[in-house]
Amino acid sequence: MRPRLLIVDDESRQMEALCRTLAPEGYDVTGFSVPEEALTALRQQSFDVLLTDLMMPGMDGLALLSAALEIDSDLVAIMMTGQGSVTSAVDAMKIGALDYILKPFNLTAIRPVLARAVDVRRLRLDNIRLREAVSLHDVSTAIARSLDSGTVLARVADAALDQSGAGEVGVYVAGPGGSDFRLVVSRGSDVSRLPAFLSREEAASHIAMIVDGRLVGSILCRVSPSQRPMSPGRIKGLSLLAGTAAAALEASMLLENLRRTNDDLRKFAWAASHDLQEPLRDIALHTQLLERRLSGLDAESSALARAAADGARRILLLVQELRTFVEAGQVAVDGAAADGNAALDRALSDLGGAIVDTQAAIDRAPLPVVRMREGDLAEVFRRLVDNAIKFRHPGSAPRIEIGATEDDGRWVLSVGDAGIGIDPRDHAQIFELFQRVNRREEYDGIGMGLPVCRRLVEAYGGRVWVESRAGEGARFYVSIPGASSRPVSASAQP
Repeated sequence: MRPRLLIVDDESRQMEALCRTLAPEGYDVTGFSVPEEALTALRQQSFDVLLTDLMMPGMDGLALLSAALEIDSDLVAIMMTGQGSVTSAVDAMKIGALDYILKPFNLTAIRPVLARAVDVRRLRLDNIRLREAVSLHDVSTAIARSLDSGTVLARVADAALDQSGAGEVGVYVAGPGGSDFRLVVSRGSDVSRLPAFLSREEAASHIAMIVDGRLVGSILCRVSPSQRPMSPGRIKGLSLLAGTAAAALEASMLLENLRRTNDDLRKFAWAASHDLQEPLRDIALHTQLLERRLSGLDAESSALARAAADGARRILLLVQELRTFVEAGQVAVDGAAADGNAALDRALSDLGGAIVDTQAAIDRAPLPVVRMREGDLAEVFRRLVDNAIKFRHPGSAPRIEIGATEDDGRWVLSVGDAGIGIDPRDHAQIFELFQRVNRREEYDGIGMGLPVCRRLVEAYGGRVWVESRAGEGARFYVSIPGASSRPVSASAQP
């Protein structure tokens, strides 16, 4: 693109002659003899170099330069002056002019000055584009990583104000139904000038925020009459910003909706478990009392009474386990640290009766400190060891091994047994709610133990999995961030 020159000289003949002289030199030249008309043109379009006479009636070259730099601070200016006004030309350089040339002048004198001015302008624009690209990348990265819609919208508004150069910026978000767009964040000197709402058509006509073909928001940049309209480059940059913002806004709002839904589910599970437990206990208790009082019941009636009591107990256990499952995902992770040995001690103490009854042999290695609350880690151990005891081979005592290995800053805890094992096709299924792979008549349970383990472990950024084959025992692994570099001996505990 040819460099664009804006020439201003109150002597029309000299201005026209200069335009005719410089046009063949490879410049796109526009000339004015009235400074105010030159400023109007500068507001409407971009020029690279301002070449202006210093001494003019009304608005002189110094005033014109000051006004021009307010419109385009990166404009390069050259003053034209007579021999007697060199001091004024130097003053012009102090307020932003690049150079000056003396009248009368010839083409040989002008060429190097204009060439340097064009080079300076190009460097300034390159710097602007580089700064904008870096700023846009940094802002877009920060926006994309934000998980809060309020933070996303605030950063979008700040970035849009900085990138657009507008007087005021407003960010609008689609309301219910997507027909109206509400102003949610505003920035600038006089935000009262921004409308409170935009129609869908108005929102689409500004910097549209679109995700998956849907208009979810809009950025309105209001430029004052004294400012130049935004350049295509700035509009393109803002469009890229809007695209990133739309995706981040959609993700943050989905996350917030998910949080609200999870909170509602947690409240429902709490209320349901609280309201259901009492009547279920009453059903089980009264069914047992009925069976005892009516000791003369026939075998079928006694079986029905026992089945009713057992069903009530199972439903009560199911309600309690559902509540445990919901609460397992609502843990405070920051600062949590658990000694694996102490957590295992708690779990084995809870299972003391079952361990004695089945004569279970437990081989435990020293365990590390991990980033998890001790009570939650104890609950994971309790459920895994309970499964190892429960799913033993009929007629044999359980043999259980518990240990830990380090893996790139994480600890992998393991609970292995020599029980009935698990078919590899069922490995994923057993960690889902209410999924059982064994008959209830053979092994009691409701299919909640491993899902609760998975939910607890994942809440701390870990994962749980199993390695097993049918009939060959099973080994469950729990990978969790470590808080110590080596295991602590169980015998060293106070």
